[in-house]
Amino acid sequence: MIKGKIKDFYVAGLVIGAIGGIIHNLLLLVLITAGLRTSTYWKDMAKVFFNPPEEFTVYAQIFGLIASIAMAGVNGVLIAVLLKITGRDYLYLKSISASSAVGFIVFMVLYPAMGLDFLQHSINTNYVALFTFIFYGAVVAFMFDRFTDF
Repeated sequence: MIKGKIKDFYVAGLVIGAIGGIIHNLLLLVLITAGLRTSTYWKDMAKVFFNPPEEFTVYAQIFGLIASIAMAGVNGVLIAVLLKITGRDYLYLKSISASSAVGFIVFMVLYPAMGLDFLQHSINTNYVALFTFIFYGAVVAFMFDRFTDF
């Protein structure tokens, strides 16, 4: 049981964002295990840091998983900053919209600018990305609501 709530917005954003990233990756794993053909963020992140054929190794995939959780932590910090600046009213709407915006900027602007194209390969990947960004935003909003006080 938590005795007190996290009062530091940066630490809260980093920790909650990373936990949300872990849950997000677990959701992707469940969807893939259920037979939905899609790309995953840890595979995409492995492609950012490794060239073929190294990007397909276990070490690259683990690095990609760690990098995707770190990105989720940064996203959590951005959501925390948004909440600190604008207040906690409409918490879920703010978290879901910020999460979706950051996700789409990363995957549709930054990655293509780097010469990487991830979301264009499958319509399933596009819909899964949208769903999981919304899911991540809702999970993070729940944790901010429950475990923070700033």
